[in-house]
Amino acid sequence: MQIFKFGGASVKDASGVKNLAEIVSSFGSKKVVVVVSAMGKTTNKLEELVKQAHEGKDYSQTLKELKAYHHEIARDLLGQLPERYIEFEKSLEQALKELNGCEPMLAYDRIVPHGELMSTSIVAAYLDQHVSCTWFDARTVIRTDQYFTEANVDWVVTEKQIITSLKPVAEETVVVTQGFIGSDVEGNSTTLGREGSDYTGAILAYCLNADGFTVWKDVPGILNADPRILEGTEQYEKLSYREVTEMTYYGAQVIHPKTLKPIAQKSIPLIVRSFLDKGKQGTTIATENTTKMIPCFVFKGNQLLVTAQVKDHSFMDEKKLGLILQVLDLLNIKINLMQNSALTFSFCIDNKEFKSKRIKELLNRDFMLSFESPLNLATIKNYTPDSFNKLPWNRTVIMEQKTANNYQVLYR
Repeated sequence: MQIFKFGGASVKDASGVKNLAEIVSSFGSKKVVVVVSAMGKTTNKLEELVKQAHEGKDYSQTLKELKAYHHEIARDLLGQLPERYIEFEKSLEQALKELNGCEPMLAYDRIVPHGELMSTSIVAAYLDQHVSCTWFDARTVIRTDQYFTEANVDWVVTEKQIITSLKPVAEETVVVTQGFIGSDVEGNSTTLGREGSDYTGAILAYCLNADGFTVWKDVPGILNADPRILEGTEQYEKLSYREVTEMTYYGAQVIHPKTLKPIAQKSIPLIVRSFLDKGKQGTTIATENTTKMIPCFVFKGNQLLVTAQVKDHSFMDEKKLGLILQVLDLLNIKINLMQNSALTFSFCIDNKEFKSKRIKELLNRDFMLSFESPLNLATIKNYTPDSFNKLPWNRTVIMEQKTANNYQVLYR
């Protein structure tokens, strides 16, 4: 059993879907489960729709553009719209009408999953013309809690449902399913966090005891930096689960942060390969690392620095730190960088407006809060003396930290 994951860039147009079909077809009689993301930048468009509909604004033009984009791809591939796609388009339109007054994160998870549902409807219809193929709704097997927008998986229920419902189908045909989405106990759609399709692939690989998990990307493998930001990037041939886990923790966009744990538990190799150059082997992630660790550069934009200061001039002690961390845990917020002094605790997080509002609501009683954004965060993992020269020179440093192996700087 092999798990393949194709991201939005790989299915952004009709030629991309045809390329996916060629890749899957080339594996012949091997059992393959194909996890597909929303097409192109559809998730961004759906997020825009959520904001417009939730605020009671006119979203008709945005919806029209989204539909036209999918219609063009479907008609180029199939000559018509698949019936299943039409059903999800109607479901999206109805859900948008019901968003007024809905809690923001719940509103997000009612709308955004439609990207994957519409995408897989088109991909499965086309792939079925080349191999025996079954469309499968991931929400029927991936059970989560109600942390909308970043839901946590109920592994016991999910594994049972995958083995009972999905595995028998995957034994007989190629399965096309959605990344990024699941459902809670009440049947509400949930999402697993931005770029969560990688995580979906890992969930399926773990529960199906897959022989391998391949992520098909628009790069030849895992690079030591984003080539759009730094020139002269280098590719890793092999990496350990531990090394990649650390890279994703700092924000490297090579793989979703939660992906590694489930496949590492069962020693399932993960391969990152290029859908643009199918002949290259890519980067293999497994137990052992046989590649010399060159510096890895990670850049994150749109960062928010929150500084909490005690109101009564007492120390920022463990009790007060614990209170702040409890709130961040409650809101499912990850700290990207933190630093404390006698009277303050500063932490850097991804800048999401609705979460910063909740921080204010929950911490304002006990602390004086200040917010600074937008900022940038750069991380050099396994730095060398020469590696610092690749950072932007025209920057104002807000905060920095340096350990024996890693360096981080928050700057404007």
